[in-house]
Amino acid sequence: MRLPALIISLLTVATLAACGPVRPGEGGSPVSPVALANILPAPAGLRSAPPAVAADVAEVQKELAGRADAEGVRRLEAADLREGAIRRWAGPDGARVTIVVTRWSSRILATNVSAAAAEQLLDEPGARAWTPSAVPGSRGARIDGPRPQLTLSRSVGPNGIFFRAEGPVTDAAVSRLMELAVTAAEGGLDGG
Repeated sequence: MRLPALIISLLTVATLAACGPVRPGEGGSPVSPVALANILPAPAGLRSAPPAVAADVAEVQKELAGRADAEGVRRLEAADLREGAIRRWAGPDGARVTIVVTRWSSRILATNVSAAAAEQLLDEPGARAWTPSAVPGSRGARIDGPRPQLTLSRSVGPNGIFFRAEGPVTDAAVSRLMELAVTAAEGGLDGG
């Protein structure tokens, strides 16, 4: 796992957090993480998920990094994580998809933290970069084979959107979920 790279990225993010948005309007319109996660349908072949729940900094850190890390929690707190939400879907043969939606003080923070989380997978054997053409501006990674994994991130204004898929979940399912999440975030939602 790229934990050292994530820590370095979070240090950079913590430094940028003090700056806030670089230009007026750079932060974009915030969207409620819970509302955004809740509007998404179940991916093809997976069961409908329980509603998204608000997540504290420790829960967000654990989902983004794939494991709990006290130093990572401190860095997210220093970076001024404003809100987070988590929603999970499951299906047969170990298929799982998790979305983590976060809200920060700026687009820069949303982009950097979400991208660093998605790119952690690249440190695993057999991993490669993955950016679906249907989601320009996204960053992702994948591992194919008997235990497939996908990660994908994108930001919209001050909101970070991160997906982790494990097991027999198709590229198209994850890509479509991200398309829907980005479209909804760009359109704004009540509760932001």
